Formats: sequence, structure tokens, C-alpha cells
Amino acid sequence: MSTNLSPPVLLRRIARLEATVGRLKEDLGSLRSVIRRQGVRPKKPSNVRRRASDDVRAAEVPGAGELGGLAGAEARGEAARVQWVNDGLVVPGEKLAQSWGLTRQALAPAADRGEIFAVKVGNRLYYPQSFLVLDREAVAKVCRALGDLGSSEKLVFWLRPHGALAGKSVAAALDSGVPVAKVERLAAAWARERGAARVAAAA
Repeated sequence: MSTNLSPPVLLRRIARLEATVGRLKEDLGSLRSVIRRQGVRPKKPSNVRRRASDDVRAAEVPGAGELGGLAGAEARGEAARVQWVNDGLVVPGEKLAQSWGLTRQALAPAADRGEIFAVKVGNRLYYPQSFLVLDREAVAKVCRALGDLGSSEKLVFWLRPHGALAGKSVAAALDSGVPVAKVERLAAAWARERGAARVAAAA
């Protein structure tokens, strides 16, 4: 990031980051509540947890909870992403590739085409666990509809329950027979709403 930006520009960036972190924390809390109510306990392989912890240890900032501004927002965002790994909500690329019968190297071109996305935690890329049980083409259609949103915002869309989907997550809705086209429309609307919010924050 350039250090020659003016204070007003930096302040707007800080505000956007803190707003995003706030939304992520709220969404993570609601997702945990849904998981607890359903009695679901995601598997947490010890090697995945250990790798995630090792990868982010260098990025952890002592006293991050007390930090304000840009540094605090970045530290809290990284902590939220680590928690996604620990909760089993995202999985390493090797696991997704194996589930879809691909090589791990084939995931990068698919991400470049907007057919999938990954969140970076430390030095590794993780993919939504819900992708494992879905058809690749259905995943691609929904991901493309999300456009150029950030990976964290895309993940929240996939994980949270949606009123338009009868209170189900995207994966649960698709698995229950909801047409992909309906989820695509919802994804496009979500992307427009989040994009408009970013533009407003930057104004």
C-alpha cells in the first residue's frame, strides 16, 4: 500500500475496512448460531488447524484487540479468517480438488475465470467447504454472478442463511432443489448491494 496517500483517502480506507470487519464479525456470529442450533459440529482436522495457526502466527499483532484504525482492522480481519479455518467453514485447495477430481493446479485458472474463489489465510488459500458437495457448474454460475466482490464478502454470501432461500444457506438451498437461476439472481442482487455500499463509503 502506498504511503503517499492523503489523510482523507487513508481515513476512507480505514472506514471501509472497519465496516467490512464489522459485517464479517456479525455474519460469523450468526453462522455459529445456525450451526449450534442444527447440532452440526464441523470436522476440524488437527493438521488443518495447525497449518492455519502456523501460517498466521507471523501476521498476528500483539494486542490487536486494542489496536485502532487500519492495523486493528487488518488484524481483526485476519483473526476472523483464521476462525473460518478452525470452524471448518473453509478447506485447503487439495481437498476441493480431490472432491471434484481435479489437480490442485486446476483451481487457479477456475478462480481467474470467476468460477470459484478462495480466501487467503496466512500464506495459504482456502475454499468454501460447501463447494465439496455441489456440482462444479452450479458453483461456477453463482460465483460468476457475485462479480468482483472481495473473497470475504463472497464467502459470507455462501455461508449465511438467506430469507429469499427460506432461511437456508446457498449450498443447502441448491441441495434441496432450489433452481440455480434463483440463486444466481440473489447473488447478483447481493453483489449490487455490496458494491453500492462500497461506493457510498468511498464518497
